[in-house]
Amino acid sequence: MVDKEVRIWINYFDQNLSRKYGRKLSKALTVPEPKLAEVLKACEILGYKFEVKEGRYPRAWFKPSALIVLKVPNGISKYEVVKLIGRKLVELRVK
Repeated sequence: MVDKEVRIWINYFDQNLSRKYGRKLSKALTVPEPKLAEVLKACEILGYKFEVKEGRYPRAWFKPSALIVLKVPNGISKYEVVKLIGRKLVELRVK
């Protein structure tokens, strides 16, 4: 199966942001002030290959962020990937 690229921003997982400013998931699947290292660790645990690009999420330009470009299997949607990473982030924070 051919991999596809999925672009995600750290802001997707920030519990302190409203959906207007970039949060993509319910607050139950997000963490306050997620760190790049945490998101990358979640991606590694889930087995995704990735590359990191610096930048600011356009809707929340006032907040530092980073863009992560993931290689994921072709049959999985971006939303499913974001949900999996969100769940893993919450697990990592609880430990």
